[in-house]
Amino acid sequence: MRTRLRSAALLLAFTLVGAGLLGCDQGGTSPPMTAEEARRQIIESASGLQGAAATFEQTPLARLSEAMMTSGSEGRTVSPWGKALTSGLGAVLDTTGGNFNYDASTGVYVWNPDTQAWRQERPADSLILRFPESKGAPSNNATFTLSRYETQSVPILGPTEEVPTRVGASLSVDSTEVFALDLKDVSFMSIFGIPKSFSLDITADSHITADSLTYTTSLKDSQGRTYEFRDDLRNNGQLVTATTATVDLSPDDAEVEGTTQVGQDLAIRYTADVGTPSAFEDASADEISDRVSVDVLLQGNQVATLRYDGSAEQVIVAYTDGTTEPLSDLLREIGVPGGAS
Repeated sequence: MRTRLRSAALLLAFTLVGAGLLGCDQGGTSPPMTAEEARRQIIESASGLQGAAATFEQTPLARLSEAMMTSGSEGRTVSPWGKALTSGLGAVLDTTGGNFNYDASTGVYVWNPDTQAWRQERPADSLILRFPESKGAPSNNATFTLSRYETQSVPILGPTEEVPTRVGASLSVDSTEVFALDLKDVSFMSIFGIPKSFSLDITADSHITADSLTYTTSLKDSQGRTYEFRDDLRNNGQLVTATTATVDLSPDDAEVEGTTQVGQDLAIRYTADVGTPSAFEDASADEISDRVSVDVLLQGNQVATLRYDGSAEQVIVAYTDGTTEPLSDLLREIGVPGGAS
């Protein structure tokens, strides 16, 4: 879980518009910054992402996730303890018709380690699960509460699926809330089932220290075809990343533009001239890349661009002094295991 969070956080700024669909719009600073200096400053500016990952590792949510996983020859898989907890829910929750029925599943359920099964302790207006924080915990000291759960029938590539539109959930350990999630204001395009608005707030706190991670994100349909996306990740109140993007889905001239700020100094600015959907049907990777521009800026000055190298089938970082390197190498230097792969 730690590796996946770190990778996801670090890749957020660099792959927002899609790995492999990156172009370049060559520019420069005055005077040009060397690739060595640019790399150093980019890595330093991205250190906040590692700090956020370290904060998450201290949270009970991370420890619980770690306890539910195990390492083996096939990589990370659900541990026997985690599998017993999750699979046992099937016996007490209502999934008639293949969908989770929240109203029919509410109640307080307690995990019995001796029988390796859940039992309903009493009825309730919410779904409440009490269980040990880890396999070795002496009691059911963790409580997961699903206080709100609403869905909407949405056509997704043909079949209709029940998609959550309002969710309120929290996790407490030793009676202290350490995780909260609030999803609301979700709406979809009537034909394709694509989200056109939503709002999501997540908080993860340390059980012992005052460390806290907060993440907020939203999508708003502002003019029928124009959408505004925002997100914000903070570690103890300090900005880690923030994105503001506008997506125009006009049928004759669709385009995307936005900026992802990483810490105080590093920013990724991107634009994509999508044109018409048919323009991409038979386009090559290089032709698609020509429609996309991604600039890397430090304190407002451009120090590099990202472009897709079709022959090498990888994203390249092109510094303003003419030096180039695979994006995967830079990400590996920042601390992503395996780079961008």
